[in-house]
Amino acid sequence: MKKYWKSFVIALSVLIIAGAFWCAYIYQINQTKIEKLNICQDDELIGRLIEQNINPFSKFKFIKKRNADCNVLLINNKEDALKFQRDEYCSLLDSSSTAIILLVNTYVHEMYDRENASMELGRTTPLMTPYNYCPQYMDNMINLIKMKKRLGL
Repeated sequence: MKKYWKSFVIALSVLIIAGAFWCAYIYQINQTKIEKLNICQDDELIGRLIEQNINPFSKFKFIKKRNADCNVLLINNKEDALKFQRDEYCSLLDSSSTAIILLVNTYVHEMYDRENASMELGRTTPLMTPYNYCPQYMDNMINLIKMKKRLGL
């Protein structure tokens, strides 16, 4: 009887270890998929991650990734925005403003790093200039200027 018990414990241990590795593998695949997505304007994904409390990033990494993804979209659509002034790019301006405001506030209030906050703001603001035909452009720029003055950047 002890012989079977020992075999059972070993088999159960192997199954538990294999299950743990499988769960870690699935988690890694899901995390990689999300890291490759552009989350700048994917409010549904952001909401789902928050609702399910599944955030594969640290808070700061998530905020920084969203801002970087918005910058990528601003750069990729720059020529088209300059030539054709399409209205569908105006929502990108709002998303970028929200992302940079959140990033700058995180730098200043949580990390006490005004230098990087100023650098990020200085990097993102010129990327928004080709979208100056959008009705919300001026409001977003005024908000960014007010934030810059208020925070002393």
